[in-house]
Amino acid sequence: MSTAPLPFSEENPFRDSTSVQLEGFGDTTQVGAGPPRRRINVPGRTSAWFMGHVERYLRHDGPRETRGRALALVGEFGLGKSHLAERATAFLRKQTPAPPVWVIGQPSLDMDAVFRYRLMSPRDDYDAFVDFEQAITDYYADVTAQLLEADDSGRLGPAKEEFLRGLRERRLDPEKIAQAFDVDEERIHRHLRQHLRGVTDHRAFATALALLVNDPYQNEVMTWLSGGEPSPFLKERGVNAPIQGIQGVFDALSVFSLVYGQSGRPYALVLDELDKTTQWPPRERALFHDAFEMLVQRYVNQGGLLVFCVRPELWGALPLSLHERVLPLWLDSWERPETQKLISRHIHREAGPEPDGDPYAPFTDEAVDEIVLQSDGVPRRILRICSGAWNEAAAGGGRPAEIGVDAVHGALRAAHRKRPMAEVAHRLEHVLARRQWWHHMAPTPLTDPPRPPGAGEPRWIQVTRNAWIALLPVPSVLTRADVGAVGSFAARVRDVLGAGDSEVLVVVNGHACRRRRNEIAEVTGVVPLVFDDPRFEGMLLDSITSLIERLRANQRDTVLTRIWHRLDGITTQQDTVLGRLDTLVRAVEHPRLPTALPLPEEAVLRVPAPVREPFRRAQEVLDRLLESGVGQRPRLGAAASGDGVGPPLPRRATTDPQELQSMGALVHARRLLEAFREAVTHWWEGGTGPARRTADELFAVCRSFEISVEVLPRIQVPEGEAVLAPGPGGRAAGSVEALLTDLADEVLHLLRAEISGGADRG
Repeated sequence: MSTAPLPFSEENPFRDSTSVQLEGFGDTTQVGAGPPRRRINVPGRTSAWFMGHVERYLRHDGPRETRGRALALVGEFGLGKSHLAERATAFLRKQTPAPPVWVIGQPSLDMDAVFRYRLMSPRDDYDAFVDFEQAITDYYADVTAQLLEADDSGRLGPAKEEFLRGLRERRLDPEKIAQAFDVDEERIHRHLRQHLRGVTDHRAFATALALLVNDPYQNEVMTWLSGGEPSPFLKERGVNAPIQGIQGVFDALSVFSLVYGQSGRPYALVLDELDKTTQWPPRERALFHDAFEMLVQRYVNQGGLLVFCVRPELWGALPLSLHERVLPLWLDSWERPETQKLISRHIHREAGPEPDGDPYAPFTDEAVDEIVLQSDGVPRRILRICSGAWNEAAAGGGRPAEIGVDAVHGALRAAHRKRPMAEVAHRLEHVLARRQWWHHMAPTPLTDPPRPPGAGEPRWIQVTRNAWIALLPVPSVLTRADVGAVGSFAARVRDVLGAGDSEVLVVVNGHACRRRRNEIAEVTGVVPLVFDDPRFEGMLLDSITSLIERLRANQRDTVLTRIWHRLDGITTQQDTVLGRLDTLVRAVEHPRLPTALPLPEEAVLRVPAPVREPFRRAQEVLDRLLESGVGQRPRLGAAASGDGVGPPLPRRATTDPQELQSMGALVHARRLLEAFREAVTHWWEGGTGPARRTADELFAVCRSFEISVEVLPRIQVPEGEAVLAPGPGGRAAGSVEALLTDLADEVLHLLRAEISGGADRG
């Protein structure tokens, strides 16, 4: 960690906004509280390339036709596209003389308001007005020279060439020349319309440009060119409506481009957040993109500079003609050196000259490495993580002595852990239900697979009889240990269900950096999803659909596989039929006669005398457990109201699923006990002597009861209740399962001893 001194101020040096808002005018909007701070600039490779293109545009000394260029700053959100665009805008405005710069901070469906209130127009600045007036005069001089050059009446005399040279060299006033030689105003209008035909068919622009050089009408024309209503004088000459709509605004910008381009002056248009148009209705979006494509061609052809910011998705969807005319400059993610420099300059920007070596205390080396990892190298995320980590480490106030990895993780969790796991579970249920994907409990062979700390309950989708998809919600800010736990979960699922019959899709509840997402994808084979992503539901549906197809494709690889599945289905059907036939056979051999069931006393008397007492003890234990129940006794009646007024409210008695499972298991254990007693009685009554009562048959009966008890769910016995009777020799059974297992051993032992003595009690 660097040992350079800390900044003099104890305030959070990262507190101000990390985003830039481009403005049409030279002023800026302060975001956040407190005095403005010095702008931090960390030059990178793309930044140097971009500013080099801007400088070469201004220094261009070749033909006007080769000067124009269009530059696209392409990158994901937060990589600094707006920062570079703002830097280029400030650089252009500082030139002497300053070229006209139009800035659209954000495209809007209401482009009229953007044109009137957000774009710098010559009406708003005297120097800009003088420059625009001179450009119009130069353009007017070229038009007048072309008209006089085409005049073959001979009225100009031998001075014709001198007049033409003076107009083109800007030494003569075109309006005075036109008046002196009686050049018809309509001819000038017609010639202007011909010039503008390649830009716009709007007749009003030709009229306005022709009138602009006349002093009496300059204010009226400038008001209309700035988006205002046309005056009565202009309406009489065909200018009937203000500049409005997307097409009208881009027509105006094209006309300005033509005027400045013909005069050989540099000029620029900067457009930020072009991606906002993707949220527009289809008609307006198509209209904007068509008009923008035409504007790019005008700027490149007429010698202008056009800069716009766009994200990779929209850049790839723009027409091929734009890709041919625009030079894209891609912004890359930052590595450790740029991140370290950015942190250092923010910490020390109020401490005078920039220190040597980029010291970044109080951040530790490990903290800076973690910031690079968790931010994915995005400058905006770097600054937000640093701001949160500073506040986390300085929770007691003042300046933190050290900011480590724990503070970085704390800042990330505070910023991204905004939703409980219960909300994630509810959203998953909602999305799955929309497609009728039944989400089961875990498959039977899987019992409590390992999960990362804080992970939610997995959701299971059964694709086929043997194929499953597991949806595993995990918490925000994953560590390497969490990735290892996800890998253990996926390995356990594959071991039990089969690698080709299972898929694991991880849903991250909050923040997941690129490296952790890639690591999860490596251990699961599936790219994880982030719950906070606005496109989460659509991406979840697409991911599950793809995984279903993948699992089904695994089972359609060969003809033999398909035949095997068909045979498997036939075998299952045959097993079902054979099972039903076996049931019928047992029913025929051991019919249940429609006679009255024996009374409880009669059933007890039929039990062999040596084992009546063990059966009685077990019966008593199960009866007492059924009577007392598992868990708290339900309470019904009125619930206590909060304010004591109003009618009483009913109380709902709830049951824990585990307790309900124990009660069901207890009822089934009671039925197993009765079946065991009946089987032993049937065995005992079926023989006429010891030779007919074989020990092997008795062992089968007892063992059948024992293995049936083994698969019972665990029965929870209420704590503090001594309901279990002691086993043989006075030892405690300890649980219902142990009690019944001991009963099977005791019955087998007693009856074996009875028949081995030769007694015949049948």
